[in-house]
Amino acid sequence: MLIDMVGRKILLVVAIYPEKIQKIFNEFISPRNKEYALKHNYEYIEITDKKQIKKKIQQRRENPSWTNFLLYDDWIDNGEINNGDIIVTLDADMYMVNMDHDFATNKSFTYSIDSGNTHCMGWHSIKINEWSKQLVKNIVSDERYEKFKHLTNHDGLSFWGIWSEQASWYSLAGITMHSDIPYFQIKDFGWNSDSQQDPQYTPRELYEHVEIKHTKYNVTEWPGESNCDYNINKLSNPKDVILRHFVSGQLWNDQMIDSGNYINLINRWKHV
Repeated sequence: MLIDMVGRKILLVVAIYPEKIQKIFNEFISPRNKEYALKHNYEYIEITDKKQIKKKIQQRRENPSWTNFLLYDDWIDNGEINNGDIIVTLDADMYMVNMDHDFATNKSFTYSIDSGNTHCMGWHSIKINEWSKQLVKNIVSDERYEKFKHLTNHDGLSFWGIWSEQASWYSLAGITMHSDIPYFQIKDFGWNSDSQQDPQYTPRELYEHVEIKHTKYNVTEWPGESNCDYNINKLSNPKDVILRHFVSGQLWNDQMIDSGNYINLINRWKHV
């Protein structure tokens, strides 16, 4: 049984990039995050110093994508976050298009299925309680990591090596690694559709504790801005977009940086 307690509201963003990319984040993304945090009463924690996390993260995982959940694990163990606290985490390549929505979870854990039809951890929200504390432990479990890190996806690539904490969530929830059919159209969002990775949660438990948001909260493909090879959950009206997620360097590839077109791209979404 969960006890509804109101604690801290934390907005966490980890942004550790080469100088040119860091400059774009600092000038365009960070101020938007701070504006959002102020509007919705979040304590904004922005980590841009590699040394700040290197010791805690790299001794357990090479891929920096594990950073967020390993930080939660550390904070829980050290009592830095407590029951009732809410954490919203954004990838540093996400741009807040519509500032009106509070991303705080209404359950224990919230995320959205993105344009490419992945159960994406690009943004997520966790309310700290006994269930979510165990979720964090399960996601960063060294035992499960060693057991499943050899698995490959439909492209023959290392699933856990590339997708890190997202691959761990797929494992725990029993989600098939890939589907060309939108997960929104599959029974239980694809939960418990794959048993090869020893899922730990039943659909009934997941419905009780997990909230899945619409793709408009995580738009990873857009015509003219990405190749749209995996634009499975399509949106057509830019005014519907809440979060634009510039995955795979859409915002800051070499061409965008050298031409300065990243400014036009950001302004396009800023003024939707």
